[in-house]
Amino acid sequence: MTKKTQSPLLTAFTEGGAFAADNVHRDTVELKPGTTAEFYVRELPDSEFRKIWADGDRAKLIAATICDADGNAVMDAKQAGKLKPLIAAELQKIALKHSGFGDVEAQQEEAGNG
Repeated sequence: MTKKTQSPLLTAFTEGGAFAADNVHRDTVELKPGTTAEFYVRELPDSEFRKIWADGDRAKLIAATICDADGNAVMDAKQAGKLKPLIAAELQKIALKHSGFGDVEAQQEEAGNG
């Protein structure tokens, strides 16, 4: 049997970072002035992201992305739903950043929505 070679386009997508990474990213959030928490964020593949985004439930996005160093969830959606609104909004922004949307706040300001 011959080994099938990967198409140049798929190779470019793979090498260019077009696919959600299996590894997690370290980040921090300020809980209150002078107090931060370090955590990890996992990237979501498009199929999973679209399901969560369609629900419009920020708590589900937080629960699906905020994790420990091994990629394990640290809270479920019910727990994430109990976060203070400002913390939840910051975690949402961080989750979107690591899902490939970049600096969401800067993009909103550029669009006149900041």
